[in-house]
Amino acid sequence: MRMKKRGILLCGGVLAVAGIAAAVSWNWLRAPYALASSPKVDVTVRAEKSVYPDVQETAEEVDTLIRIYVQRLKDGDAEGLAELAGPAYKQPGPAAAKYVREYGEAASGRVEVSVPEGSVDYFNPVTVAYEETGQRQNLLLVKDDGHWWIGLGDGDPAASK
Repeated sequence: MRMKKRGILLCGGVLAVAGIAAAVSWNWLRAPYALASSPKVDVTVRAEKSVYPDVQETAEEVDTLIRIYVQRLKDGDAEGLAELAGPAYKQPGPAAAKYVREYGEAASGRVEVSVPEGSVDYFNPVTVAYEETGQRQNLLLVKDDGHWWIGLGDGDPAASK
């Protein structure tokens, strides 16, 4: 009988730990931004050719962020765009409004994004090409707390690295 109680206690303890781990990962590891169901966007994110496999990994990691960025541009959502600014960036609102004015219309067409090899693992430049208008935009992506953000506004994210 004593072995049965230990087994039940052990099993219960394992389930409790698994539940806590799942809750922590759900709250801390999930992206703090999400793609909306509309407007639809036509975005292709590609890694530039490189001998390093992490370039392709980075392109895959930033794909959702870039789609959200283009979606918010297309929607004219400067406030939502400002929410994509890296945590180290202050006052992203004016830059976000400027990007909406400059690239909002262009985001309604096909968008190609090129991800080159970054010089450090927490910064990565990307080039956004808007087929609709022929415009090109260079963005700096910044990785902080496991998530990629857009360098938007004033800030020095390298200061904490």
